[in-house]
Amino acid sequence: MAKAPRSRGYSSNERKVRLKLLFITLLALIIKIVIIFRIQGFDWYSAGKGDLGRGLEELLNNRFVPPNSWLGADGENYIRGLQGFVEDGFFSDEGKLSYWPAGYPLLMWPIIEIFRGYFFLALSIVQSTVYAFGCVWLVDELRKTRLSKFAYLFALVLALNPTLSLNTISVGYELPVVSLSLISTAALIRFFVKRKQKLISFELFVAAISLSLASLMQPRLLVIALVFFLIWAFARYKLALIAPFLAFALGIVSLAPALLIFRNQEVHGYSAISTNLGVTMRLGAGPAASGGYTSDSSGIVQCPSTPGNASEADNAIVKCVVSWYLNNPMTSLKLFWNKSRFFWSPWFGPEANGTMARNPWSINHPLRSTAQTQEGFNLVFGGFGKFVSWLWMIVLALLLIRGFRYLWKLRDLERLLALLCGSIFLLNLISSVLTIGDHRFRIPSMGFSLLLQSVGALSLVQKRLPQSIRGEQLVQWPVLKKGNDSN
Repeated sequence: MAKAPRSRGYSSNERKVRLKLLFITLLALIIKIVIIFRIQGFDWYSAGKGDLGRGLEELLNNRFVPPNSWLGADGENYIRGLQGFVEDGFFSDEGKLSYWPAGYPLLMWPIIEIFRGYFFLALSIVQSTVYAFGCVWLVDELRKTRLSKFAYLFALVLALNPTLSLNTISVGYELPVVSLSLISTAALIRFFVKRKQKLISFELFVAAISLSLASLMQPRLLVIALVFFLIWAFARYKLALIAPFLAFALGIVSLAPALLIFRNQEVHGYSAISTNLGVTMRLGAGPAASGGYTSDSSGIVQCPSTPGNASEADNAIVKCVVSWYLNNPMTSLKLFWNKSRFFWSPWFGPEANGTMARNPWSINHPLRSTAQTQEGFNLVFGGFGKFVSWLWMIVLALLLIRGFRYLWKLRDLERLLALLCGSIFLLNLISSVLTIGDHRFRIPSMGFSLLLQSVGALSLVQKRLPQSIRGEQLVQWPVLKKGNDSN
């Protein structure tokens, strides 16, 4: 395979395109920073008289809104975990740090120690800036592919999508995970565009570290990281090199989650990242379960109590739920359908199902004020509202499928992106189906689904497939070719 040609710099037209794409993201970031400074809240730091632990305790006990930020779905739990780190250090025995993954509070810890009373302000700006960086880099890399005409639309979608943009201001792990996924995808595209062949590269380091930090906050992303690097490896290397590539990449990815296992082993004596998987799975299964969250626990799986530590009890519940699924296949299929529907449901309306009540977009949804009157409520949550909700879900699903097919037809790097985006979105859906239906679980893969939907939407007016802008293929899939000795 030929080596990558040396860069001759950017043409005047290319510089203009890059500046326009950069302007879209930077303008969105500036607007968000203005919003951040305008968010009023309780001065938790002054209430604690300059003491971090007391200030956080005051915030939690009084349920005040923090300044310069919003609390996400589990915001109080993450703040409580952060309080444990602040007061007792890395080996804090605060229960929130073992029940939920401690990764997000751990990443917030340096921010609160550095900025102290300005913690929420700094957190919102840092999260928004990292998201802006991920958007800029990914869109710039897409510009170098046959998707260059789609770059403007995708930049606008990432910048203006209210759920993604506004949630960078919230206390929650979802948007940092999205930002890291955008960065890892941009690194992958850069690797192939530059026609690199070495096992170890700058792009690999960036992608692996990004997915490691994402897995630190949400352990289920370890499976997504495995698929991500499997696709990368099969697209570039012959069979003999796939194992060492995966060993190196996944070795880096596993470092951050391993840190949490070490922490829980030292504090509690068990090797686990968190202990809430069984509880979550149990809520989504049972003879009368809905597949989503419910206040009635009589219909969920009844599992016998198991002696032992929290990790052993959690593992026993997981086995109990899996056994119930196997013994009740028809009921399980119905629940799987419900969970898929809940996963894909809108943030607001009669079909909405999940834990996004604090979603800034949902709170400020234009139809929410309409539903305040009886007539408006009947319109929004009645038959017409259900029709619009289902139409919204079907259209977005069709755009996603069309985007996948369009990229697949382009072959080369674009087909690789189709496989990557489709696989990760599907894995995220499966993880929800196996646990509990919640539209909030859709957020970590929204960067990938929005890319497919953007391509699908613009392809409706694209009369012909764009021609290759390169003289050779960037993705060779050597493992699928007999007698191919390329690395």
